[in-house]
Amino acid sequence: MIQASVTQWHRLLRLPRNFVGRNPFICITCMMLFLFSITACSNSEQQAKKENTVEDDSLQTVKSIISEDSVMIFNNKVENWIGESIQQNKINWNRFHLEEFWSDDSLQEKSFLPGPEFYKDYAQVLRWSPDSTYVLDLGSYGSVKVKDKSGNTRIESGEPDTEVSMIYPKSKKKSRLMFFGPGTVIADGRWLDSSQVAVLGMYDEKENHHPDTLLWIINTKDKFFRKYKWE
Repeated sequence: MIQASVTQWHRLLRLPRNFVGRNPFICITCMMLFLFSITACSNSEQQAKKENTVEDDSLQTVKSIISEDSVMIFNNKVENWIGESIQQNKINWNRFHLEEFWSDDSLQEKSFLPGPEFYKDYAQVLRWSPDSTYVLDLGSYGSVKVKDKSGNTRIESGEPDTEVSMIYPKSKKKSRLMFFGPGTVIADGRWLDSSQVAVLGMYDEKENHHPDTLLWIINTKDKFFRKYKWE
């Protein structure tokens, strides 16, 4: 018969009776340590199970987001729009990877009282929703109006920063959706349905003239943002 290995706990349980009687405090302490060890192992296993469950739930959430967004992309033929916006002949949606997603309930609506010619002058950077309830503003912030020889107005960037915002014409309010510093250029934006917009941009993080192509899909009602990167 093979003799089992003897651990410290085995030795503890086999202490002589006279030792236990003479040293009750040491014995009780050892038994408490033994019980604490068992409890700690049990807690560690439970924590590991919770972490695995959270990880599985997060993975399922990501898959669900990508699946729903993919349906909108294909239904609206967004691949063609992206290709035209960044002058690329072939754009494969499978090359876009979800980098992050978040909700932002802190977005505040502020009073917005544009001039009578605002919607006409800035039409170049404004995108009306299908039901004309909202207006996606891709670049009026910091821009300047310039008139050509024919008297037509065009918009030119006057600030290194960029703001993407939502205008509510009926309530005469406006809220900022995203704000970027130097290095980010908004190429275009469009509505996917009555509440969701797609914003296409370029971000030259490394300043090496090889900017990343980014796509934000935003639910303007729920303030739910998804950021994709083309790789």
